[in-house]
Amino acid sequence: MEVLRTRDLLIGYKDEVILPPINVSLNKGDLIALIGPNGAGKSTLFKTLTAHINPIAGNIELLGKNLSSYSPKEKAKLIGLVLTSRPDDMFLKVFDVVASGRCPYTNFFGKMDENDLNIIHESLEIVGINELKDRYFDALSDGEKQKVMIAKTIAQNTPIIFMDEPTAFIDYPSKIELFSLMKMLTKEKNKTIIFSSHDLELLLRYTDDLWMISKKKDLISGKKDELMHKGIVKEYFNLKEDIRI
Repeated sequence: MEVLRTRDLLIGYKDEVILPPINVSLNKGDLIALIGPNGAGKSTLFKTLTAHINPIAGNIELLGKNLSSYSPKEKAKLIGLVLTSRPDDMFLKVFDVVASGRCPYTNFFGKMDENDLNIIHESLEIVGINELKDRYFDALSDGEKQKVMIAKTIAQNTPIIFMDEPTAFIDYPSKIELFSLMKMLTKEKNKTIIFSSHDLELLLRYTDDLWMISKKKDLISGKKDELMHKGIVKEYFNLKEDIRI
């Protein structure tokens, strides 16, 4: 089932277009890696697809409707976004950070019911951080903070999740854990997850599809195995050696 599609999408800032027209789609249950060098437009693409900035031209369709036709609250129930930035309130506890994912569903006063609380606890369990729920967010390691932000997005209960550099600043074992978690969410919870990363070896091991961008080049998308078999990944990024996974 298709959940998102772009049609001749142009992204950038003001009148500066940074990539040729983009025509891609996301399907339910896909785990997709967006790869490319720094400055190629990965973050700009994510911000555009999640309605944080407007496209210069073209359309984004979310579940068959134009993205701009949804209210902010409706979009927050459909699209989750995990950024590299973190809450800067040093007095927030882990439970409170994860609970903030339920904001699109609570009433004007932010009152949560039993269903909201159950979802929060389930999100903590899924990510494996239930024992951290009473700790202050600011006191956690980078890897623990990343897990909390993912639990918050799971609590938001959106069918689509975007993650901008989720493996940045965490150690290798934590990266393996995170990739395994993303794989589980797509296969067992039927989430659609697209993430950007520079961890080429790991993302090629775990993902289904690739979106590849480079400055001023057309975005190339397709099944990972097919793109690798044809040597397109190696050629696109001018790699000298074959990639082993």
